Amino acid sequence: MKAFCLGIIVLLVMTACSQNIEPVSNGDRIENAPKVDAAANPRPLATPEGAAGEVEVPPFVKAYFMHMFVEALYSVPGNKHPNPNWSSPLKDPVNNRVWCTDCHTDTSIDFGKIPKQRSPMNEQLENNHEFMVGLMTKWVGRLNSDEFGAKAKLKQPVTCTTCHATDPRQEPQTRRQ
Repeated sequence: MKAFCLGIIVLLVMTACSQNIEPVSNGDRIENAPKVDAAANPRPLATPEGAAGEVEVPPFVKAYFMHMFVEALYSVPGNKHPNPNWSSPLKDPVNNRVWCTDCHTDTSIDFGKIPKQRSPMNEQLENNHEFMVGLMTKWVGRLNSDEFGAKAKLKQPVTCTTCHATDPRQEPQTRRQ
């Protein structure tokens, strides 16, 4: 009797499971589906070609690099190949530092409150030579630009060799330290 009751319950559950399902089929089968051309796009989720090394990076990750960049203007740089003859390019490295708001004029975000916080993505990006060169080149350009307030705080234009022993843009991209 128990087996009979259990069988009825199982039968009821199985028939009830499909009551809200509407079967839809257009007759296609996986065997008849068009073949995927892997050669057309071997990395479909990767950064599109021609994006010049642009990587979608969260703001807090960029903020870490920005803190390091700004600190290198008033204290010995923490990069892997610092300029042995480094001297601050700031007119007054003690009292007249460069701040986030010198270049970031958007007042809806307080860039000064983004903490210097290291994440695993920072290490990954530090080893991405193309990304780091692009990011630093962009920031050096802004620092020297008349468009931003940071330029008024400089005693001389900033170049890559202000902080690095050699120009990283001239180094081979294969260097991954």
